[in-house]
Amino acid sequence: MASANDKNAMDEELQRVSALVEESQRRDDPGLQETALQDSLAYLMKLPKTSHFFCNEKRRVLAVNALQMFAFPPTPELDWLKVTMGRHLNQCFLCVKAYQKAKLPLITRFLELGFDKENVDEFMHLLNAWDIDRLTAALEPSAAICREATAAGKAVDGKSIQDSFNALYECLYAPKLIAESTPLSAAFHSVFLGVQAGGRFLRLSKEIVPGMISFLFLKGEPELVRWAEKSIGFLDKKVGEMDFDPCNRRAYHEAVGRYLAAAPTRTAEDVTLFWRAMHRVLGSLHKSVILNHCCGNSSGGSGSHEDNIVKMAWLDLQAFPACFPVLLPVFGTFFGSLGGDTWPASTPFIPTSMLDIVLGSAGSIAFEKALRAVATQDLKAMELLNWVQPFVESLSGSNKLKCSEILASRFLGKYQDPVQIGTTNTGFSIQFLLTGLHVLNSLLDFGQVDTSDMVFRVNNNSVDKLMRREARKVAETYASLIIETAIDSRADPALRTAARNVLDACIVLDSVSTADESEVMTDEILTAAVMKQRDITQIVLTAAEDEAAVAELGVGGDGASLLCYGEGMWELLKEKMPYNDIEFARFVVRSIAKSRVYLAEPLDSMRMPSGTSAGDSSNKASMKLISLKVNKFNVLSTKIDGVLTAVANLLQHISDFGAYKLRKELLIDEPTVEVLLCLSLSAHSGLSRYSLEIVKQAYDASGRLECLRGLFGSNPARLLRAYVATIKHTGAVSTLFGLGPVPRLVRTTRDVAALLFDPRDGYVATHNSAIPDTDVRTAAQAFWTAVWRALTYIFRRTLTWARAYPKDIMVDYMRDVLDLSSTLFENIQLLEQALTSTSMGSTVVELQSISPSKPTTTGLDLLSSLIEPLREMCPWLRLSDAALLTVCVRLVCGILNRFAKAKVDVPKDILKKLEKLSQHTGHHYNNLTDAQCYDLVIALSLFDEQPVEEIQSESPDTMNNRVIVKGERASPFDDVHAKPVKVSSKVKGGLDAWLEKGPRKDSVAKKEVYDLESDEEASLIKEFETAEKAKARQRIDAMYNKIKTEEKPAPKPSLLSARRQEISEQRQKTAVATATAKNYVIHPPRPAGFRVAQMGAPSSRSASSSRPVSGTTTAVSSDEASSGESDNDIDSLFSLSKHHRPVPKPVVAAQLAPQPLKISSSLAAARRRQFGPPSMTEKERAERNMRARLRVNLDPLYHRILRWDYHSEKELPSDEVGSDLNNYKVVPNKFASAVEYKAVFEPLLMLECVQNIVKAKEERMDKPFRLSITNRVSCDEYIDVYASIEAKILPNIKIGEMDVVVISYVPEDQEIVAGSTAAGQNRPARWPDKRYLNCMAKIKEIKRSNQAGLSDIVLRCLPKPDMARHLLPRTELSALRVMGMTTIEREYSSLQGLPYYDLCDHILHAKPASSIRADATKIRKTQSTYNVNAPQAGAIIAAMESTGFTLIQGPPGTGKTKTILGIIGATLTTTKSRGIPIQIPGQRQSGQHQASVTVEPKRILVCAPSNAAVDELVLRLKGGIWNSSGEIFFPRIVRLGRSDIINPAVRDLTLEELVDAQVSKFEQENNAKGGGGIDRVNLREQLNKVLAERAEVDREIAMTEDATARDKLRAQRDMWNAKKAALGQRLDEERDRHAVVVRTNEIERRNIQTKILTNAEVMCATLSGAGHDLLAGLSMTFETVIIDEAAQCVELSALIPLKYGCIRCAMVGDPNQLPPTVLSQTASKFQYEQSLFVRMQRNFPSSVHLLSIQYRMHPQISQFPSAQFYDSRLIDGDGMEALTEAEWHSAADIFGPYRFFNVHSREQQSKSTHSYYNKMEALCAVALHRQLTESFPKLDLEGRVGIVTPYKQQLHELRNTFRSALGNTGMHGIDFNTIDGFQGQEKDIIILSCVRAQAAGGAGGSVKGVGFLADIRRMNVALTRAKSSLWIIGNMQSLVVNDVWRKLIEDVQKRGLVSQFDGQRFKVLDAAPVVPQKRRHNHA
Repeated sequence: MASANDKNAMDEELQRVSALVEESQRRDDPGLQETALQDSLAYLMKLPKTSHFFCNEKRRVLAVNALQMFAFPPTPELDWLKVTMGRHLNQCFLCVKAYQKAKLPLITRFLELGFDKENVDEFMHLLNAWDIDRLTAALEPSAAICREATAAGKAVDGKSIQDSFNALYECLYAPKLIAESTPLSAAFHSVFLGVQAGGRFLRLSKEIVPGMISFLFLKGEPELVRWAEKSIGFLDKKVGEMDFDPCNRRAYHEAVGRYLAAAPTRTAEDVTLFWRAMHRVLGSLHKSVILNHCCGNSSGGSGSHEDNIVKMAWLDLQAFPACFPVLLPVFGTFFGSLGGDTWPASTPFIPTSMLDIVLGSAGSIAFEKALRAVATQDLKAMELLNWVQPFVESLSGSNKLKCSEILASRFLGKYQDPVQIGTTNTGFSIQFLLTGLHVLNSLLDFGQVDTSDMVFRVNNNSVDKLMRREARKVAETYASLIIETAIDSRADPALRTAARNVLDACIVLDSVSTADESEVMTDEILTAAVMKQRDITQIVLTAAEDEAAVAELGVGGDGASLLCYGEGMWELLKEKMPYNDIEFARFVVRSIAKSRVYLAEPLDSMRMPSGTSAGDSSNKASMKLISLKVNKFNVLSTKIDGVLTAVANLLQHISDFGAYKLRKELLIDEPTVEVLLCLSLSAHSGLSRYSLEIVKQAYDASGRLECLRGLFGSNPARLLRAYVATIKHTGAVSTLFGLGPVPRLVRTTRDVAALLFDPRDGYVATHNSAIPDTDVRTAAQAFWTAVWRALTYIFRRTLTWARAYPKDIMVDYMRDVLDLSSTLFENIQLLEQALTSTSMGSTVVELQSISPSKPTTTGLDLLSSLIEPLREMCPWLRLSDAALLTVCVRLVCGILNRFAKAKVDVPKDILKKLEKLSQHTGHHYNNLTDAQCYDLVIALSLFDEQPVEEIQSESPDTMNNRVIVKGERASPFDDVHAKPVKVSSKVKGGLDAWLEKGPRKDSVAKKEVYDLESDEEASLIKEFETAEKAKARQRIDAMYNKIKTEEKPAPKPSLLSARRQEISEQRQKTAVATATAKNYVIHPPRPAGFRVAQMGAPSSRSASSSRPVSGTTTAVSSDEASSGESDNDIDSLFSLSKHHRPVPKPVVAAQLAPQPLKISSSLAAARRRQFGPPSMTEKERAERNMRARLRVNLDPLYHRILRWDYHSEKELPSDEVGSDLNNYKVVPNKFASAVEYKAVFEPLLMLECVQNIVKAKEERMDKPFRLSITNRVSCDEYIDVYASIEAKILPNIKIGEMDVVVISYVPEDQEIVAGSTAAGQNRPARWPDKRYLNCMAKIKEIKRSNQAGLSDIVLRCLPKPDMARHLLPRTELSALRVMGMTTIEREYSSLQGLPYYDLCDHILHAKPASSIRADATKIRKTQSTYNVNAPQAGAIIAAMESTGFTLIQGPPGTGKTKTILGIIGATLTTTKSRGIPIQIPGQRQSGQHQASVTVEPKRILVCAPSNAAVDELVLRLKGGIWNSSGEIFFPRIVRLGRSDIINPAVRDLTLEELVDAQVSKFEQENNAKGGGGIDRVNLREQLNKVLAERAEVDREIAMTEDATARDKLRAQRDMWNAKKAALGQRLDEERDRHAVVVRTNEIERRNIQTKILTNAEVMCATLSGAGHDLLAGLSMTFETVIIDEAAQCVELSALIPLKYGCIRCAMVGDPNQLPPTVLSQTASKFQYEQSLFVRMQRNFPSSVHLLSIQYRMHPQISQFPSAQFYDSRLIDGDGMEALTEAEWHSAADIFGPYRFFNVHSREQQSKSTHSYYNKMEALCAVALHRQLTESFPKLDLEGRVGIVTPYKQQLHELRNTFRSALGNTGMHGIDFNTIDGFQGQEKDIIILSCVRAQAAGGAGGSVKGVGFLADIRRMNVALTRAKSSLWIIGNMQSLVVNDVWRKLIEDVQKRGLVSQFDGQRFKVLDAAPVVPQKRRHNHA
């Protein structure tokens, strides 16, 4: 503890004394100075002996102050000081350095304190004398040892003299002491030389000491000089300011001083000696040391040559030419070390002074003499020349150019001539050439900056451009010499490298200047185009007539002449480039790459007509200026194209190299591959063509995709890495350009993606959905990231390009961009799976854990790459091109859905922007359809987050339509994105929310954050900030609430809020239903994620919307634009709001449109059902409901079906729910809710679906086929299997994208008897069998494969683990079509969407519209107008004046079709508004059309259960219908459905035929526009011929020895190579063109479909066909729907056409005829076969409108059906007896209108079909027909006879019997059919075979039933098909067992209309005649 206290005391004492010393040195106070000296000595004496004085910085101050003791007489204190200091200096070399440094400032300090100079000198003499004595004493013992060893010839032992090492070091640090003392000098020399004797060297640590500098300048001391030179050579770095301490500086200045002092007597030898030494010194010094201490700056001098070493050298160079060999290296050091700073120190000498002195007339003689003197000494020669390159590099501007020209001409010109230089030494010539090349390289490097490992940029100011041009001219002069040296493989490596550096600089400079000029021109033209709102071609073509436009182009002055381009060098390079020199080729390719030339956009296509006048300009000077600028522009574009073509020619030459050399030596180099990929993207066709040609030659490829496949196959990771670099290099600088390489980049990227993801032969598919190679995995992930970053930039930049490029170019390009984006996005799951798979053997089961809802870390990384592209895609939602917009919306929604599933945190500003776009709010104007808006809303509703409360917004002139103009540069790969320029000025969510989060630090003081618009409020904010929170809060709350209450309306909930609340309510309802069944308690749901109260009001979706209307943005497709677009049409691709465009007041369509029919209060109430917020308007609710019923999730349906066991034999579904019969309920007459409706019908629908499968298994109508798995991807619980199938078998197996198949895995080692070789493969396709693993699968997609003869098919399945294990690539499967799901899907969708139907309540309660009984006047008017009878007129009026369901019962022959036509005519024409344009659903028209406000077009949807019924309606419509004016008109009709199953008579009205007719014309025009189309097969054949010819030439070259002949053959080979390249290019272009044409044709097909559908007035389809995706996709509305044969369809089918906003449905049918066909008997038991018509009729029978007048049957025929089936309400039309009277009625005993033929026969039953037949009845029918034809031989019965029966087996028997009796010819014209198949048809004669006949006297007297005949509806159909005659053949005894048939038999017996047939002849049975009562109708 004591020692610690002592140490602290000593430290305090040291601080005190040090302060005292410092004070004494500042003040001239002798007393203070004496005290300081005494205290210093006292402190030093207290120190222990181990404490040194000088190496410690703090103690050094006191020790130096104590040195004053040497000025006093000897004292004990002085003696002590000398001894102590001597000991320290002898022990510590650090003390030596510090002591010697401390001595130097003592003189200055003492003089400043006022001491006399003489006294100071005397003091220093005493001090130095002490040092000399001390050092001499220290060295002398060692000196004696050294002298003795030297005399004895022995080496000195270092240990014996080590005590003198410190003294020796001090002598080197203070060499002046040696010079002042001879004894010391002698001792030093003895020791210094002795220690180095025997070749040893005294090496100090890596520092410079003064002795080194002093010794260099000594004369007669060679040993010391050599030691100094060698020691300086050992220095490992330049001597800096710290190392060049005062002692070293003193040594330097002493040497300079001595040299200057000898100036009068100085000789050349003195000069040589001095500058040789000075060269050593200067070469070791840092630049700052030379400038600060050697150029006259250290003393602040005048810069005269006396204290400026540079000027001293200039003077000696000028005065002593003979000393050039030593002076020129000195100048080399100056230029190398000081660079350009040499010249300020050289004043008045200038750069040309150097050349004048050295190469001038006098100097050149001495210089050349010196060169010749060392001609044989290469090192000496190099010393003479080494100054040249640093000299050039020290120059700038014109000095550099002028001096370089002189030097280049000397070294590359004169000195290359041995005569001129006077020596033939080749080595010397090489040195001259090397020097000249270095000069050129330095000159060409001027202004060049390397910004990356590959990309270069150059300064673009005009001076630099001029310098580059002139420098390039110098290089062009020596082009031949440079190229020959560069390619000479025998040349010195250094020389060849130098030549290549120059050549590289020339290539880069030419190309860079080309790229820069192209960039500037493109940028300026682009800016002008944007500002002028014209495309590029318009700007350029009109520039010659517009002075201002020309000025904007910036091509005035000498702009065009500054382009660096030396044509000669490029030609020589191509000519001299050695064949197959891969190393040189690689060098050339990399040089080209540095220049970014691949980004240059050729301007030749934009060349202006040079002879154009200046338009209206009368000023001749202006005309001259315009002409000058036009010419400059054209010259520039020509030069740019020249450079690009020259580069392309070099690539062409390389492409002629041997394939093996290219493949194995050139293309294995990754940077070279990277370069070629970059060049292949060039917009210049030559660059792109020949860069690819190199790869084509290497891999014998014919197109771009094949090239990439070759590179990929060689090394996948290398190609991917190179392509990633290509994307970065292209994107890193393309911000400066227009489109340039971007279109090719997009197409090429799509090809690279195909190499990875193609389901057939992509890398992932061929490696079992894995990427096993680590390098490939890393590269693939990098590729994904790079592509999406590039797409981010592309999406952003396209807004500018869209304003500047022609629309057709932009549309094709943007389609490519969206195609690429969609392709990548579709494969994200596949890539995640591949990156995550640990090996190729990963099973499907293992990978099922990877799904969109359960992403891996890798998956999240992949998804994160999509966030910024999504942000930049938002403006694309303003596209006006419908096709582009559709794809964009689909992509955006897909990304959002994926983000939501993976719970990715999407930035709130993106969500908010999309929300506004979906609502058309504010300035977020767009052309989104209602369906697209709803899709966005649905996608956004998945994010349960509160949107940002402070919404970032922009003014109209700063929002997303802002373009990048000249000077603006935005890197596509920056992670930092532009920040919004403004925040909202209103606080949303109230002050509470704001206070809870706290004020933002960066915006507390900003008024706009909480803008209450007054100083008072601002002061309140400040008061809040200063801490009075409570008080401020109360006052601000009060003001805020007041403002909100008084000035702002309550916010309306948004559509997004509505959707979220709707989802919540749906979940709640489902939960309620479940809880009701299980007695659960349901709590109210939590509020939706987006709080309704804080959402903005939604915008309307019609012409009455309040959104801004733009007069210049039209919603047209890309191919409908007029060729003469206006200036404002520049924005036609994007609907961008303009701040300078007025926003007109919204026009309300309802004010101009005709008033619709009033809607009943009950329907209005139904439409106000609360599925959304109460404040939602009726229109908004209608739109929301429409979207909800059209967008039904089918996953639950397939989740059940795909789990079923195909081989189950049960009638019920094989899942747990469906197999329980208790889950099925009878269909009630009414339903309490939609939930109950679904609970009843959905299980029954599943039963019907099961029976479809059972039926398919029984009938085996389809054949199995083979599939080969190419890939598989897990998607949540599903697995998507990608497989291939032979294209040729597709027409045979007839599978489609709505089908379900069963797939089976059959092991190769197993056999099965049943089989069929359907696919034509080695192993036959197998029928499904229980022994094999199988599962059900849904076909998602079928498309043509790129490989010939194959198609790709995508299957979605839910396999069990044992089956899933076999779903691997290259696995063979057998598949069999099970059933089509079209109808099931559409019925299921209708069931799920029912809650959103406008007629939902009517359906649930089975309540039709109340029966409307019109007055007689209205009925008569309707009869007259539509040419109908009274019942028909009443039905038409009821259908038109009612809302909801109108039930019209139409018994046979009552004119149902005529009534339907009347309803259609009335609907279309009663309120038809003529002259008002029809608007496409969901689209909005621009402001220029707002004058004629659009109204919803009148259209009607007409449906029936069968195609035959629909075709009958279409056939009648085709002939015209009556309109409301009583005139015939022909509505526009579209028949939906497959053309091949539609009646040929109406096939021309099918959508397919209508579209084909228009598309074929467009395709012809489009193909002609795209070049007429090229036969790619023909091109391929031509290419093969060229390859064959070239191969033959190669063979001849190999066999030819004659050089001349070989040259000719090589010329031929070059010709064939050129043809090959041209054909390959054409193939690529044709492939791209064909893809564009196909895509354009497909888009146009969709546009035409849309146009036809939206213009149609009558849409006809089957009930299932009404659910067509086309109608749903267009969001078409049909307020009126007509369903014919409504009693013949199940209820769910009737719901399908009602989903299009139907509020009025007329159901026409006859419940007394056949019911719907239902396969499931179980479902039938639960009333599933009951139609909606019947259910409504049962509830409200009085609401049915009966068509009571029949016009088909003879009165005798209609009598019984009317009485039995229609309560005698069915009456005959006027004159029906006469109208149906027939010639054969004359033989009334047999051939009357109505007769029963009793046949004693016996029924039989088929063993195979179990169907009944009756041979005797068949014979009776033949007999009837034969007797009829014999009795009336002239009677033409063609098509007038129908023979019907209830049983299919009897139908077969009838046909066979008639064929046997009449032959095939006799059967012609007779229609055979079952009763069910004949419904809806009629014939003059109907022969009905009843079939059922029991054996006489059945066993035990038992009586069987009558089977099908018992159904009175089937009986009614059978009895009502005949017009003139109905002949019934049956067994009376068997039929009477049925009550209705008994009544019929009794009726015919009473009427005497029974005949007996005994097998050969007919006999009339006697009976009392019954005269039928005439039922007449007076046609009013």
